[in-house]
Amino acid sequence: MICLEHGGAQLRVAELGGEVRGYRGPDGNEYLWSGDEAVWKGVSPVLFPAIGALKDGGATIDGQRYAVPRHGFARGMDFRIVKQGEDFVTLALSDTPQTRAVYPFAFTLSQTHRLLPDGFETRFTVENHDVRRMPFMLGGHPGFACPVRGEGRFEDYVLRFEKPESGHVSLCGSKSHLVDRTERAPLEADGRTLPLSHADYDRADAFIFDGLQSRAVDLVRRETGRGIRFSFDMPVLGVWTAPGKNAPYICLEPWQGMPALVDETGRFEDKPYHVDLDAGDAFTCGYRMQIL
Repeated sequence: MICLEHGGAQLRVAELGGEVRGYRGPDGNEYLWSGDEAVWKGVSPVLFPAIGALKDGGATIDGQRYAVPRHGFARGMDFRIVKQGEDFVTLALSDTPQTRAVYPFAFTLSQTHRLLPDGFETRFTVENHDVRRMPFMLGGHPGFACPVRGEGRFEDYVLRFEKPESGHVSLCGSKSHLVDRTERAPLEADGRTLPLSHADYDRADAFIFDGLQSRAVDLVRRETGRGIRFSFDMPVLGVWTAPGKNAPYICLEPWQGMPALVDETGRFEDKPYHVDLDAGDAFTCGYRMQIL
């Protein structure tokens, strides 16, 4: 475990998956989910080169079928430390014979995790080392403690979007893992506020907001406005907590891509919001958490 400490805050990062496994703020509170294996062992895994399940267990790339794993493979692989300072660490993963068997490209995926005065930031960079265009999906999956700082109950909290939204969501079936894009989230009259209820995620598994106007959302206790602000520069946001567990966390997942759609072709190149990266180019995106 890599432990960064600066300004009274602490960020803990594992080489396995390059994953942030804990963040303690300057106020002494833990703001990320604990990673309890009895509920969900993840804390903030990276999703690459796939997001969610793929239709029929794989995808077609350049006319050939590949068994790309659910959420990709990066979260289960060891990253190497590339650079480290007082308040940041950069870790990287490059292709191997095993990755090329399920995703036939030469690449490097880097993650830089940085402590901020009031939170932390994660930035992803994908480099295409291949001789052809490389399609991929990329996303974060951080789980935040809710209630925040142990104040109140899960249902006392809301998500408040930066801008009014239509409420259109895609729902990911808990059994099929295929996305149906026909429903709306129960946003309040202001078009910005989504109340949190475990019952919603027991039913829907995840709310997937695509076509968002917002690039920030606050997770706050309704009575006090205290909580966190989550900013991102990807076009899709998944909201999830483990169904049937009444667990004290909510995942805010910024994605460049989508899970498999009910009516999709199965071709990687047809997936909504995926990135097509030219040979020799790089793509960067990420997210930031700030204490409110």
